[in-house]
Amino acid sequence: MAAKSDFYTDDDLSTWERIKKAFANDWEQTKSDFGSDTARDMDQDVDDTVKQMAGSADSFENREQAFRFGYTAQTRYQSDYPAWNDDLDTRLRSEYPGDYEADRAYIRHAYGYRTSK
Repeated sequence: MAAKSDFYTDDDLSTWERIKKAFANDWEQTKSDFGSDTARDMDQDVDDTVKQMAGSADSFENREQAFRFGYTAQTRYQSDYPAWNDDLDTRLRSEYPGDYEADRAYIRHAYGYRTSK
Protein backbone atom coordinates (compact mmCIF):
# COMPACT_ATOMS: atom_id res chain seq x y z
CA MET A 1 0.00 0.00 0.00
CA ALA A 2 1.21 3.50 -0.72
CA ALA A 3 2.67 5.79 1.89
CA LYS A 4 0.07 8.14 3.33
CA SER A 5 0.07 11.58 1.73
CA ASP A 6 -2.18 14.61 1.98
CA PHE A 7 -2.95 14.21 -1.75
CA TYR A 8 -4.63 10.81 -1.41
CA THR A 9 -7.87 10.10 0.39
CA ASP A 10 -8.69 6.61 1.63
CA ASP A 11 -11.15 6.33 -1.26
CA ASP A 12 -8.39 7.25 -3.76
CA LEU A 13 -6.14 4.53 -2.36
CA SER A 14 -8.94 1.97 -2.39
CA THR A 15 -9.74 2.80 -6.01
CA TRP A 16 -6.05 2.53 -6.88
CA GLU A 17 -5.83 -0.95 -5.39
CA ARG A 18 -8.67 -2.05 -7.71
CA ILE A 19 -7.13 -0.55 -10.87
CA LYS A 20 -3.48 -1.40 -10.14
CA LYS A 21 -3.55 -4.84 -11.80
CA ALA A 22 -4.84 -3.34 -15.05
CA PHE A 23 -1.95 -0.88 -15.02
CA ALA A 24 0.53 -3.69 -14.33
CA ASN A 25 -0.81 -5.67 -17.30
CA ASP A 26 -0.70 -2.57 -19.49
CA TRP A 27 2.91 -1.95 -18.44
CA GLU A 28 3.91 -5.53 -19.30
CA GLN A 29 2.27 -5.16 -22.72
CA THR A 30 4.04 -1.85 -23.30
CA LYS A 31 7.43 -3.38 -22.59
CA SER A 32 6.60 -6.30 -24.88
CA ASP A 33 5.51 -3.90 -27.63
CA PHE A 34 8.89 -2.21 -27.41
CA GLY A 35 10.72 -5.50 -27.85
CA SER A 36 11.63 -6.53 -24.31
CA ASP A 37 12.64 -10.19 -24.21
CA THR A 38 11.61 -10.46 -20.55
CA ALA A 39 8.12 -8.94 -20.80
CA ARG A 40 5.03 -11.08 -21.28
CA ASP A 41 2.93 -10.38 -24.33
CA MET A 42 -0.47 -9.83 -22.72
CA ASP A 43 -2.19 -9.81 -26.13
CA GLN A 44 -3.62 -6.36 -25.40
CA ASP A 45 -4.00 -3.29 -27.62
CA VAL A 46 -2.22 -0.29 -26.17
CA ASP A 47 -3.57 3.06 -27.35
CA ASP A 48 -1.27 5.32 -25.39
CA THR A 49 1.96 3.56 -24.49
CA VAL A 50 4.70 4.95 -22.34
CA LYS A 51 7.50 5.84 -24.73
CA GLN A 52 10.30 5.91 -22.21
CA MET A 53 11.62 2.62 -20.99
CA ALA A 54 15.03 1.76 -19.72
CA GLY A 55 15.13 -2.05 -19.53
CA SER A 56 14.77 -4.68 -16.83
CA ALA A 57 15.23 -2.26 -13.92
CA ASP A 58 12.20 -0.33 -15.21
CA SER A 59 9.55 -2.48 -13.57
CA PHE A 60 5.97 -1.49 -12.86
CA GLU A 61 6.75 -1.31 -9.14
CA ASN A 62 9.31 1.42 -9.85
CA ARG A 63 6.63 3.48 -11.62
CA GLU A 64 3.63 2.72 -9.44
CA GLN A 65 3.79 6.05 -7.56
CA ALA A 66 3.60 7.98 -10.84
CA PHE A 67 0.82 5.80 -12.28
CA ARG A 68 -1.20 6.05 -9.05
CA PHE A 69 -0.78 9.82 -8.93
CA GLY A 70 -1.79 10.28 -12.58
CA TYR A 71 -4.83 8.04 -12.27
CA THR A 72 -5.95 9.75 -9.05
CA ALA A 73 -5.46 13.15 -10.69
CA GLN A 74 -7.65 12.00 -13.59
CA THR A 75 -10.47 11.01 -11.26
CA ARG A 76 -10.13 14.30 -9.41
CA TYR A 77 -9.54 16.80 -12.24
CA GLN A 78 -10.94 15.30 -15.44
CA SER A 79 -14.01 17.54 -15.46
CA ASP A 80 -11.80 20.66 -15.33
CA TYR A 81 -9.06 19.21 -17.55
CA PRO A 82 -10.55 16.62 -19.93
CA ALA A 83 -7.27 16.60 -21.88
CA TRP A 84 -3.68 17.12 -20.77
CA ASN A 85 -2.63 20.76 -21.11
CA ASP A 86 -0.10 23.22 -19.69
CA ASP A 87 -2.38 24.35 -16.85
CA LEU A 88 -2.91 20.76 -15.69
CA ASP A 89 0.80 20.05 -16.03
CA THR A 90 1.63 23.04 -13.82
CA ARG A 91 -0.94 22.02 -11.22
CA LEU A 92 0.25 18.42 -11.04
CA ARG A 93 3.89 19.50 -10.90
CA SER A 94 3.10 21.51 -7.76
CA GLU A 95 1.21 18.62 -6.13
CA TYR A 96 3.45 15.66 -6.99
CA PRO A 97 5.50 14.44 -4.02
CA GLY A 98 8.26 12.90 -6.16
CA ASP A 99 10.58 13.82 -9.04
CA TYR A 100 8.00 15.21 -11.45
CA GLU A 101 10.38 15.54 -14.41
CA ALA A 102 11.48 11.91 -14.11
CA ASP A 103 7.91 10.64 -13.71
CA ARG A 104 5.98 13.06 -15.92
CA ALA A 105 5.53 10.65 -18.86
CA TYR A 106 4.13 7.97 -16.54
CA ILE A 107 1.82 10.45 -14.80
CA ARG A 108 0.54 11.63 -18.15
CA HIS A 109 0.02 8.07 -19.36
CA ALA A 110 -2.05 7.26 -16.27
CA TYR A 111 -4.02 10.50 -16.59
CA GLY A 112 -5.09 9.42 -20.06
CA TYR A 113 -5.88 5.85 -19.03
CA ARG A 114 -9.55 4.92 -19.40
CA THR A 115 -11.13 1.81 -17.95
CA SER A 116 -13.88 -0.01 -19.73
CA LYS A 117 -17.10 0.09 -17.78
